[in-house]
Amino acid sequence: MLEMMKGNTTMRIGQLLLKLGGIAAGLVFALLGTLRDSFAAADTTEESDRSIQDSDLIGDYNFRTQQFDSGTDPAGWYEDEP
Repeated sequence: MLEMMKGNTTMRIGQLLLKLGGIAAGLVFALLGTLRDSFAAADTTEESDRSIQDSDLIGDYNFRTQQFDSGTDPAGWYEDEP
């Protein structure tokens, strides 16, 4: 009879460990998913989002592109000053 009780206790401990392992794995996957979503949602600064002060080009201000450029933009329009 005592043998049967030890087997039952061992089985209960094994089941408990399996449940705890499943919960731990679920928490790890949830944490990794949250980190992935956080990094994917991070803002990146694009070239078009640069401010005028960060411009590295010298020239006239192009109102179409909202940046300074040298005037070689084929779609831009530059008026000669008198």
